[in-house]
Amino acid sequence: MTEREARIAKNEAIARDINEGIEEAMASLSPEGYTRMLCECGLPDCERKVAISVVEYERTRSDPRRFVVVKEHVIPDVEDVVGETDRFVVVEKHEGTPADVAEELDRRDPRD
Repeated sequence: MTEREARIAKNEAIARDINEGIEEAMASLSPEGYTRMLCECGLPDCERKVAISVVEYERTRSDPRRFVVVKEHVIPDVEDVVGETDRFVVVEKHEGTPADVAEELDRRDPRD
């Protein structure tokens, strides 16, 4: 794994952990309404937010290799766009190191 790939993966995992907490707080409210969550890109200084529903976020999180990012923050050499709305895109990490790191840093129990 390159240092760059490791840095990107760690940045994404941090944003995803923060969003997990936001999702837990919002789940008791309307699952249909939008909440603001952090862009889960690998860019070190990103502070962008996306409007997303709990249902949309759960759909993305069903695969630990997938992340919600703003369209301009896709990193083509480590991920592919697998879904898109007018508010965000869903990216999936490439097989190999990017996918392995995403799965390793996922705090959700895979049996959930």
